[in-house]
Amino acid sequence: MATFTEKQKNGLIKKFHTLLGKNGIGADGKEAILSGYGVESSKDLEISELVDICEILDKKANPSFYDADVWRKRVIAAIGGYLRSMGKEQNIDLIKSIACRAASRDRFNDIPTERLKSLYNAFKHRKNDVEFAGALKTVHSINLN
Repeated sequence: MATFTEKQKNGLIKKFHTLLGKNGIGADGKEAILSGYGVESSKDLEISELVDICEILDKKANPSFYDADVWRKRVIAAIGGYLRSMGKEQNIDLIKSIACRAASRDRFNDIPTERLKSLYNAFKHRKNDVEFAGALKTVHSINLN
């Protein structure tokens, strides 16, 4: 019976070969990738190497998914920063619900990339405005005394 590690490695080898096909990489390209790791067969790769290669090939095969993922993370950070600047509670569920409400979507992952970019900029500017207003309040309170 195969161990968990063996099953994981076999799954990654299958994924590696599937991604080669999706990217239109033939036998020569496969050999070039493997030689870069000093092996002749995908079976000779370590699990960590297979994970790295599959991630690179997956990004190449699905660039729009990874672009949207980067913008999702940026939106989460921007909304989190805005909430922190306001001294409000922050958690991932609250942040996602704010983003969904702002984008008029039911699910966070359904927000299109262009809308994510817009939300990121809006919340980044809101955070900057809150921080600027706080700085003005501090300056004016010092001048009044």
